Amino acid sequence: MPRHWLTYAMAALGALVIFVATVVFTARPTLFSDLVRGPQCQASTAIAEAVAPFAKGQMAAFRTVTPANAETLPFDGTGDDVTTLAALKGKVTLLNLWATWCAPCRAEMPSLAALHEAKSGPDFAVVATSIDDKDRGRPEDFLAETGATALAYHREPTLTLFNSLRQAGLTEGMPTTLLLGPDGCIAGVLAGAAAWDGPDAKALVDAARGAI
Repeated sequence: MPRHWLTYAMAALGALVIFVATVVFTARPTLFSDLVRGPQCQASTAIAEAVAPFAKGQMAAFRTVTPANAETLPFDGTGDDVTTLAALKGKVTLLNLWATWCAPCRAEMPSLAALHEAKSGPDFAVVATSIDDKDRGRPEDFLAETGATALAYHREPTLTLFNSLRQAGLTEGMPTTLLLGPDGCIAGVLAGAAAWDGPDAKALVDAARGAI
């Protein structure tokens, strides 16, 4: 190939690379600004390593992930009253996403409340967040109906939290439960319902608490 054609080809390739990079950057989903991997997730990295051996039995569906900072994602309220996951920093948190129309959510809610009563303290909490976007009275009734009044009521009806997690490949449906480290990073996830008041879940939680 003549040298000038090679020069043109290299220039065209360079332009294509720049164009693709620009498109990816400008069209990237919001999760890349909300879920950031980095050195700020050291505590959650230690937690992920500590809990991995406990993903068995009733916790077999639990999987660890490369920790990602999620503190800018909302978990309660909207507009000026929104509260982000940054408010949960400082302790290990089991964050459960549920909805009133989700039958498996109804089945596991009592076990989440039981785990909260058994293990909550200065270094651990269970937080349950409804993603219902309609029927404002029903989500609050749901906690009473399922015997889970030990859990505080939180609601994120904009679906920003759920959609960001789905785009990141961390969830496909309800319920979804995230294990958050005290640094605001996601250390693990369990898709589907689980027996959170069972010995396997408690062992996993104790391992997470012991890693910080």
